[in-house]
Amino acid sequence: MRRFLQGRIALVQALMGSSLPVTYHDLMLILTSVISACAAWRWPGCGFDRKRFVESLIRFSSPSLHLDHISIGAMLELGLIKECQSPWGGLGKEDRVFTGEEIDSGLSEMSDRYPLLDVRELKKASYADTIYRWLRCGYAHTYSGAGNTTHVPPSRRPAQVSYIGRFQTDGTLIRIASFHLDYVIEVVQEQVSSLADKQMNSPGSWWIDSTSTQTPRGCDDSL
Repeated sequence: MRRFLQGRIALVQALMGSSLPVTYHDLMLILTSVISACAAWRWPGCGFDRKRFVESLIRFSSPSLHLDHISIGAMLELGLIKECQSPWGGLGKEDRVFTGEEIDSGLSEMSDRYPLLDVRELKKASYADTIYRWLRCGYAHTYSGAGNTTHVPPSRRPAQVSYIGRFQTDGTLIRIASFHLDYVIEVVQEQVSSLADKQMNSPGSWWIDSTSTQTPRGCDDSL
């Protein structure tokens, strides 16, 4: 399994360097499918695809990849906060492009910053869950990103995620996020490289359902 999935990453990298008319959509469909395959291998079964997808990203990613970080853009999209409660709420910042490292934070810090929000609601705006909802489901079901996402990175600087404002046809302004392709490739590479030969028992509590702000790492419990 690991060798096959590493081949899909190699395929993405080869397509990126080819002259074929390959798009972000094509590459993201392959990459997020590889994450799904890793999660399904770890916890086989049906009916809990989102839970195991998110769990796999949370448990088997380096802390530096920030899969447990909470996206301000996703919080706005979910209606958890208002524009005035975001970093764009300050005067003169309406058009500013932000990177995730500038405005997103870990779960504990975000829980302290927005104490009235339930931890489980915050987790819906995590990078892990947002990648599932916006990228995995979006590209698998409609061949385009879901939610407030764009395939064009707003920031030209190296970043994991970056944000920009965009006016809708009704004149309202929304915040658009982009998960940079290099970042997603790095995430997928770690998912594949950490894949064990044996499958695992389901955790006692899935991270996405837990009220804990702790981030689990790895698991020795195998079938």
